[in-house]
Amino acid sequence: MKNFKNIFTLLVVALVGLSLTGCSEDDLDTNPFGKSGVNLVGFGPSPILRTHEIRITGTNMDKVTKVIFPGDVIVERSGFNSSDAENIYVNVPDESVPGQIRLVAGSDTVTSVSKLTFEEPIEVTSVTPTAGLNAGDEITIKGDYVYNIAEVIFHCGVTGAPVVADEFTYISRREIRLRVPLAAESGTITMNDGAEWEYEYPTPLEIVSATYISLDPAAADFGQQIKIHGTNLHTVETVMFGGGVTADFTVSSDNKTITVTVPAECKSGVITLLLYSGAALTTDEFAVPTVTIASATPNNDLCEGDQVVLTGENFDRVKEVYLPGFGQLTDYTISGNTLTFTVPEGMTDGDIQLVQNPYITATIAVEMRKLAGVIWQGKVDLSGWSNWGVFNWDGDKWLKFQEAISGPGQLTLHFVATNDNPIFNFRMGDWSTPYSDISLPYGDDGNIRPGDATDIVVNLSAEEREKMFADGGLGMVIWGDGIQLQYIKFIAEGADKVIWEGSEDMGEWSNQPYIGSDAGAEFVDAGAYAGQKIHFYGTATDSDWEFQVFEGHWGPQYAGWLAANDNEELESKGCLTIELTQAMLDAALTQQWWGGIFVVQGKHFILTKVTLGNM
Repeated sequence: MKNFKNIFTLLVVALVGLSLTGCSEDDLDTNPFGKSGVNLVGFGPSPILRTHEIRITGTNMDKVTKVIFPGDVIVERSGFNSSDAENIYVNVPDESVPGQIRLVAGSDTVTSVSKLTFEEPIEVTSVTPTAGLNAGDEITIKGDYVYNIAEVIFHCGVTGAPVVADEFTYISRREIRLRVPLAAESGTITMNDGAEWEYEYPTPLEIVSATYISLDPAAADFGQQIKIHGTNLHTVETVMFGGGVTADFTVSSDNKTITVTVPAECKSGVITLLLYSGAALTTDEFAVPTVTIASATPNNDLCEGDQVVLTGENFDRVKEVYLPGFGQLTDYTISGNTLTFTVPEGMTDGDIQLVQNPYITATIAVEMRKLAGVIWQGKVDLSGWSNWGVFNWDGDKWLKFQEAISGPGQLTLHFVATNDNPIFNFRMGDWSTPYSDISLPYGDDGNIRPGDATDIVVNLSAEEREKMFADGGLGMVIWGDGIQLQYIKFIAEGADKVIWEGSEDMGEWSNQPYIGSDAGAEFVDAGAYAGQKIHFYGTATDSDWEFQVFEGHWGPQYAGWLAANDNEELESKGCLTIELTQAMLDAALTQQWWGGIFVVQGKHFILTKVTLGNM
């Protein structure tokens, strides 16, 4: 306990930042002197004895119609002892409590920053009850001059949960009562008089926190009501759904049930109950109807113009569709739980994304057609002798072809037949000059009839490339009927040529299908010769991996071409390499009615690509 002297407090500095409510420029002013507004500059003495006179000073005090002391004790102007433009003298009512003084001027109110405190020494003898308290329960503080307590601070994190004197439910000299605030947690309480006196009650209060019991139902649609059951749920300040989306809610009168409507933009997951104390509770998993993708058909080897069908659940909830490399797609159809679209130009490998709301998306990975050296892909139908070409006046396409066809090499045009009698012609851009070396022969009429073939292979010489791309170059043109061109690839001279690409997972141990067709057509097309290198690209899935290569007919030419577990080569180069001998070449090209170039065998290894080259 401390005794205080009467100190007249003229607190100009302490009153900087006055709280002004409803001030007009004419009646009130935040500057203390030389202006027309009412300003509360200071008051004193403080601490003070109740019923003793206090002086309130400022500007335009003659406009003040009433003084409201803390505890909402009002003294009308007629009750002032005296007043003038700068001072009001008034006795502090016996019912006053520690707190801020308010001055009323017409419809406006000025509130002091400093608190009025009292001189009588506070003595606290008891706080009851201290156990089994819930937020909202009333506690009683007894002693002497306890009506001078300005604030009771309950334990809550760093800042605590204060209850000020104006919020006490009962005030007398020897007893005050107040309710446990919503933010209170178990722990000690601290009291102060708003000035120098502070006291921590030694017995901690035991305050029962909120608990979660159950969720009903555990799944619901957006806009539907659900109930969260528990105890002391009136101490919940915020209900937060998956995605961090909050929602308004009501609490039952017994504080055991929260009723809340599922917000339109949230996702499945636990619901978080944030308490006034800053603590949090989580519910069981809560589910909302969620878009999912089960499959994409097809999901690889895609090219422009292909139709892709997605299947899954809740497709009626889809709001936006995004394609990798392309962006937002608007041209699609949904029927039940299928979504259909056509692959647009510019789409790349990556994830297709279906957006339900900002917090729910579903994705599935797809792959575009990828072949070594592909410089163009799409779907161009040639029918009725229509044409397609690359000409020097088509600037963008022309530039891309010039960059891709960097020198002499092998140009391959892949197509499918669209009728029973496909026929076409492949010429320089002057429509008359044929390329010198085309794997499919021209007929007597100067046209190509591919039969069952699906590729046109041209060994493009340096001279022919010059004709195509020099200033005023001729370009390239294709015309015909019953042909759909799907991609063009180019392999420069001396570069590795892909003879197989895919994904063969050998698992624990397996023999994989034949790579290459009978008689080694890929070797022939690639211009294979003894001394070249065959590279087998792949990934080991375990340290105990093995990989072997056999001649493709399992016959007497079996050679066991590659040893197992060559970790250094695989790790440094990403591939395993063998040199092609004449014997191997002869074996691969042996004409038989079954088989292929070679068969691979092994375990814990995924083969992804086979190339042929000189390095």
